[in-house]
Amino acid sequence: MQPNRRLSDFLPLKFANGNQVKQFSKPCVRCGTMLDAKQMNGIARLVENHIAIAATAQCPKCSENFGVACVINPDKQVKRVVLPRVLFNLYLRALPVQKNELSAESIPNRGAMSRPEVRDAIEDAAEIARRQASAQQVKARDIVRSEEALGRFNEKAIPAWLLLDGQRFDFERIAPNAQVGEGEFLLDDCLIYRAKV
Repeated sequence: MQPNRRLSDFLPLKFANGNQVKQFSKPCVRCGTMLDAKQMNGIARLVENHIAIAATAQCPKCSENFGVACVINPDKQVKRVVLPRVLFNLYLRALPVQKNELSAESIPNRGAMSRPEVRDAIEDAAEIARRQASAQQVKARDIVRSEEALGRFNEKAIPAWLLLDGQRFDFERIAPNAQVGEGEFLLDDCLIYRAKV
C-alpha cells in the first residue's frame, strides 16, 4: 500500500490527451485562504484517465483541518467525490501503480528530491521565479470588465474579457496562488487574462 505524502510530491500528473495538472489548490473551509498541494497530505493517482485526490489539508492561517476528495477529468474539471475521504484514500493507496504513473521510487534521484531540505530549495527557486514573472506582468490604469461571465470563482463572477487601457485581454485561467506569466494580467488576485492576438 502506498503511503500518504505531501500532495505536491505526486504532481505533475499527465492525462492521455496531453493535458497535465501541475498544481492543485483549495480554499480553506473556515477562512477562505487558498491552500496549495504543499499544504495537503494524502495521495493523487491516475485512475481510468482521471486524477483522483484524497487528502487532508491544514490551513496555515487558521489551523483548520479538512478533507479533500475529488476527481479531475482530462478537461481539468474538478468534481467532488461523495465517498468519505478516509475510504477514498484507502482505495487509492491500495491500487497498484499503473505504467502511466510515475512514483517517487521509479524516477532516478527522485527519492533524494523528496527530502525536506531539497523540496524547500526547489520551492524557494520556484518562488523567486514567480516574483520575477510577476514583475513582468501587465499593469493597467483603466480596466473595463465584460458583463458576460464565464462562471464564478470564490463567489465572484469571472468576466469573459477585459479592456486594459483599450487593449482586449481574454480570460486564460484561474491561478489561486497568483502565479502570473509575462504578458498576463492578474485580476482579483486569482484570475489570469492574456492579450488577444
